[in-house]
Amino acid sequence: MGFLILALAVLAGAAGCVSTAFEEVTYSDGALRIHVENTGEPVEKAVLQVTIMEVGAFEQHEVFSEARYINLDRGQNEYTVAVDLEPGSYRAFLTIFVGQERRTSVIRDLEVAP
Repeated sequence: MGFLILALAVLAGAAGCVSTAFEEVTYSDGALRIHVENTGEPVEKAVLQVTIMEVGAFEQHEVFSEARYINLDRGQNEYTVAVDLEPGSYRAFLTIFVGQERRTSVIRDLEVAP
């Protein structure tokens, strides 16, 4: 019985971790468009952190980094980050923080066509 209660507590705690998820991330016309689904309660002053690395043969280096406050509404959210990327291969590291908690993070590959 004690194990069952512990298992339910772990599941309840984990449920909050999946209430926010990155969805489509695209780049066009000098802007990164980031779609986020939030099934939890709305949050004011969450932090969206974006780091973009240019990927080459056996190496990568940072070309852009920004953290900004966002309001995270229930349902679909879209954020636009202005960034000028040359044609090439990139990796976007995206994280949302709520207070001191990392709510969600993802790494996405991007190709910018000439």
